[in-house]
Amino acid sequence: MIKILVIFLALVGGFFLGPLLQFNQGSAVFIIANYKISMSFNSFVILLLLALFCLYLIDRLFKKIFNSKTAFGNWLRLKSPHKAKKLIEQAQFLLLEGNYQQAAKLFMKSAKGATNTTLSYLLAAQANIDNDQLIQANQMLEAAAATCQPSEKFAFQLVQVRLQLKNHEYDSAHTIIESLLNEKPRNAEVLRLADQLYYEMGNYQAVIDLLPIMYKVKTYSDSQLDQFKQAAYIARIKQLSTDNDPLALIKWWKSQPKAILNNTAYQKAMANYLKQLGQTVEADKLLESVAKIKDQERT
Repeated sequence: MIKILVIFLALVGGFFLGPLLQFNQGSAVFIIANYKISMSFNSFVILLLLALFCLYLIDRLFKKIFNSKTAFGNWLRLKSPHKAKKLIEQAQFLLLEGNYQQAAKLFMKSAKGATNTTLSYLLAAQANIDNDQLIQANQMLEAAAATCQPSEKFAFQLVQVRLQLKNHEYDSAHTIIESLLNEKPRNAEVLRLADQLYYEMGNYQAVIDLLPIMYKVKTYSDSQLDQFKQAAYIARIKQLSTDNDPLALIKWWKSQPKAILNNTAYQKAMANYLKQLGQTVEADKLLESVAKIKDQERT
């Protein structure tokens, strides 16, 4: 911009100073509809500069109006915070009704006049994720990234991880989840997403390691967590047994808390997989323990 201005001033200076140096101002003649207007060339240049200056002032005035937060400025921009608020309210009702596609459209439309553009785009992205419209969700997330403030980063990352899980982009999701677990280790939604990610990745030991804090934070009801716990432990036992290393399986088993070691469901699973690995002695010990616990329960 500065280079263009310098070139322009050099040209104007040449036009203005050239005739003066030659002691001949020259003249500018305009003929419009049989009207003839003549003036010295220097006068023409001065009027031209004044006209450009006026245009500059008008441009600045319009920018002030169009960028203002007043009702008049909003009306000129066709962006109304009040209208955006109404669109967001309508979209929220559509979400409750299960109309994710239309809700996403209204959230996206509200972004033009919303007081928080990032929020509108994130809501649109989440609605598209819930509707399995992953390409549109990614577009909304990219739009949100352009306006996202530091205070909005956490919400942005949660939506980003949900989209990555839908797309099976586990490595990318894992990087963000690990960071969030360090920053917000007791956040229920972070724990839920981490649990989902580890399950889908087959990292059952990581799921087991999350369980204590998930119980404390109440990410799910205790009955649900009990089901997840049993599924994770049995999956981990099966996973270790497929390595065909019975010693590693036995070592892992003996390192578990007493509550796990005395659980009949886990004991039966261990006995079953130990038998498959040819460890019949260890398997029989576990089955005897199961029988004793059952006898105690009967008495």
